[in-house]
Amino acid sequence: MKEMIFFKTLTQNLKLILIVLLILSGFTNCDKENEPIINSYEYTPPLSYDDGIETSSLASEGMEINPIVEMMNYLNSNHSHTVHNILITKNNKLVFEEYFEGYKLDYNAEDLNGELMDYTRTTDHPMQSISKSVTSVIFGIAVKEGYFPDLNKKIIDYFPEYTDILTGEKANVTIHHLLTMTCGIAWDESTYPIGDPRNDITQLFASEDPIYFILSRPLVSSPGTIFSYSSGATNVIGAIIEKETGMGFLDYANQKLFDPLRSEGGAWSAYSNGQIHASGGLKFKARELTKIGLLFLNDGMWEGNRIITSDWINSSQYEHVTSIANFFPNSGYGYYWWLTSFIVKGVSYKCFFAAGWGDQYMFIIPDLDMIIEFNSGNYLGTSSISPFDLVNNYILKAIL
Repeated sequence: MKEMIFFKTLTQNLKLILIVLLILSGFTNCDKENEPIINSYEYTPPLSYDDGIETSSLASEGMEINPIVEMMNYLNSNHSHTVHNILITKNNKLVFEEYFEGYKLDYNAEDLNGELMDYTRTTDHPMQSISKSVTSVIFGIAVKEGYFPDLNKKIIDYFPEYTDILTGEKANVTIHHLLTMTCGIAWDESTYPIGDPRNDITQLFASEDPIYFILSRPLVSSPGTIFSYSSGATNVIGAIIEKETGMGFLDYANQKLFDPLRSEGGAWSAYSNGQIHASGGLKFKARELTKIGLLFLNDGMWEGNRIITSDWINSSQYEHVTSIANFFPNSGYGYYWWLTSFIVKGVSYKCFFAAGWGDQYMFIIPDLDMIIEFNSGNYLGTSSISPFDLVNNYILKAIL
């Protein structure tokens, strides 16, 4: 009798437990129904177009798919990221190409966010200071054509009209000093935001004679001694190209660089006097920038034509300035190209890269035959996602 009571009680308890479990399961399922469902990213190789860029797959070029899938899942689950596109080139072939939704840059908006749009292969994206690296390539073409045999030539020789302001040590500034941002001429484009009248870029756009404004700034250090980031220096280089070639900067760039690369579009903004904003005004499609990167991995050649020389490639990525603080980790500086290194499976690989405001980057890693490009809209620096972290934590981990 006691045994029957025991089993009856046990049965009732089991029923209660089962009911509780069913109720809890129902609540759990309801919770799951309310959770956002994030579909796992499915990789597809980039499409091929008649633009001179070869395409391939990650696996075919010695890269694992899983780290790239993890990166995309991470980005797609973080709706606050500001990445607009990511392109990866391996072994001279485009193996990854993805675009995202994001805000268009609007200088009149308080947060700089304009309309929400889908970035695509055909979008001309603001390259910001990546324009400096492209200007370096254009200058390298002029070097190849014999316009600048001596980079230690003083810039006063190109600007006799400004001898009244190129006085004292300032008269010793050379082309090399401009290309390495060691000219010593005062420049401040970071203390105050662009648009603030105290920002030198803002004043540059307001000036009727941009070059006079740049060269009239006081000398704060002896030329060649101290690195000081200066968009002013790059614009002087743009003006020197015009003086020596006898062509407009953009006309020369189109004829010697963009047209040979079969660039489909692009635009380059100018100042009120018509001079091109050589330091930051380029708008370009992502694939078009990748083509410029490919020049450096192919000894300056494109479709059988020499665009820049091996010597210019070496000079551009030579560490003319070492151990620059307050910019990028372990960085140096070449001719408008930044220098750093990445570790892959315990091995250090030299990298030179172009960088622009808002997280615009093109990393070139010669020994891995690799280009990694980002365009973004992180203009206020609020994004917690760093392209450097994406490169280190995902992309380079895909190298077999």
